[in-house]
Amino acid sequence: MNFAIAQQRDHFNAAFAWLLLVAALLCAPSVRLAADTLNLALAQLRPAPVSAAVPVVDPWAAPPFVLRATSIAERRLAVNCLAAAVYYEAGTEPVAGQRAVAQVVLNRVRDPRFPPSVCGVVFQGARRHVGCQFSFVCDGSFRRRPPHARQLAHARSVAEQALAGRVEPEVGTATHYHASYVHPAWRHRLVEVDRIGQHIFYRQPGAAGAPQLLIARYAGRERHVAGLDWSLLRA
Repeated sequence: MNFAIAQQRDHFNAAFAWLLLVAALLCAPSVRLAADTLNLALAQLRPAPVSAAVPVVDPWAAPPFVLRATSIAERRLAVNCLAAAVYYEAGTEPVAGQRAVAQVVLNRVRDPRFPPSVCGVVFQGARRHVGCQFSFVCDGSFRRRPPHARQLAHARSVAEQALAGRVEPEVGTATHYHASYVHPAWRHRLVEVDRIGQHIFYRQPGAAGAPQLLIARYAGRERHVAGLDWSLLRA
């Protein structure tokens, strides 16, 4: 119904209500009938109730992850590992893209097919020359380009929010992503979820990608990875 028609209807209802009110006062044989007619007239004048909006729940949204570290030092290490992934993988992306990368890392932490710690996920495959899950670990970026303090502080802020339970619903249960200018063969085995900035995000197909399968327990401790300069993460 367009606005003009709605206005005409409201004007008609108001006029009809006033006519009922006048009729009640002039013609009603009893006080009770007049009162009933008056109530009907007032009901016509009241605006129609507005239904409350029902929130839409995304069935593919990942459940919140809240870090339960065994010590302050372990928590700091988890934050810094996640911040490193955010900075090196999505430092030039919009904030939504940075949060999406953090979400992928935490989805993997809870996926039984991946290591059960933040640093374990970020640096998986670091001992091999090929096979790193995140390219910055093996392509030398981690050592060549130590982040500026202000940039690292921003990445830490994104990491802290993610580890405090913030969820990036757009990427849902995604466990993989790649830059839009590359075409890995594994993308055909997964379901594309969303594109944010220069990254395309994927989840496992069918029930394998359901939020209910993110059931792996966090290890509680962050394991160091041999051969990496951890001093870059301890600031």
